Amino acid sequence: MTMDSTKIQDETEVPGIVILTHGRVGEELIRSAEMIIGKMEKVIAVSLGAGEDPGDYRERVSNVLAKMPRGSIVMTDLFGGTPSNTAAVLSKDYSVSVISGLNLPMLIEAVNLRQTLSGEELAKAVEAAGRDGVKNILEILRQQTD
Repeated sequence: MTMDSTKIQDETEVPGIVILTHGRVGEELIRSAEMIIGKMEKVIAVSLGAGEDPGDYRERVSNVLAKMPRGSIVMTDLFGGTPSNTAAVLSKDYSVSVISGLNLPMLIEAVNLRQTLSGEELAKAVEAAGRDGVKNILEILRQQTD
């Protein structure tokens, strides 16, 4: 999951996906998504380690965002946490959209749609996929038997 930092970024590049999480949740989500849809390019997790200095984390995230094309998307695990706050601050310096509440349906949707969408259009579609992916299975089963 490394990227060539010398690559010229332009408007025709496929948007990158940066996943910011507490702990190694992001790496595991990437592995899970790859089990379902195969190898993904330009999808990078930046994990916040226990006790890590927020400034150091911001620097690591900034280094990753600097290599991403315009219109990339940042997905974070928890609104208001350090990964989310870091993304919000850095979004002022980079042309990225930021979504919190990351789940597997969101990641898969982002990978599938980034060929045709970027920026806020991609963010809105990913947000909708995240909401649509949340289901009360027992309620669905009850409705089917009624």
